[in-house]
Amino acid sequence: MNETTEMVEPYELPDDEPVLEPVLEPVLEPVLEPVLEPVIEPVLEPYELPDDEPVLEPVPATPALDLSGYNYDLVLTYKMIEDTDDQDTLFRIQFLQAFGITDDEYHPEIVSAVIDDLYERFRENPGIREILASHPLAGGGTGTAAGGDNSEMIFCMMFSFQIFDLFHTCMRHAKHNEEVPQTLRDEIAECLCQMF
Repeated sequence: MNETTEMVEPYELPDDEPVLEPVLEPVLEPVLEPVLEPVIEPVLEPYELPDDEPVLEPVPATPALDLSGYNYDLVLTYKMIEDTDDQDTLFRIQFLQAFGITDDEYHPEIVSAVIDDLYERFRENPGIREILASHPLAGGGTGTAAGGDNSEMIFCMMFSFQIFDLFHTCMRHAKHNEEVPQTLRDEIAECLCQMF
């Protein structure tokens, strides 16, 4: 066994064999997404406010909310037209607009309900009460069969063609808790005298 053989070192390839290059595949590193920790707010007991938030003061009471649908801001111009037929047409249109009726048809149930609401709202207003009391048909036993108060009937009459524009302005003042101007009350009294 004396034969000599050439020793090959480990990992060494003989020269006559082709050298194969290792193919390296790219190694993808795992992408780590940040882990969001849940934010836990402290539990507030009922009616407990955090110390850094201001305490809100109560809102002062406001006058009763008007849900009648009446359009106080409408500017009535029907008397500014010279032609009486056009006046009448515009009165009818503006009357419906004032009562919030948009389909151009008269709805007596809506008009009646709104007038009832307006009467309840404004009957104690001093300016409105004075106007109703100054009506030629007010009091004196000419109202109801029992000779009682007929101010509700007179209130309804204030929506007639001759006086609607003036009374509408009175209600606008009353809605805003303003005094009904004496000049306006006098103009209504004069108009009522001409009517009756």
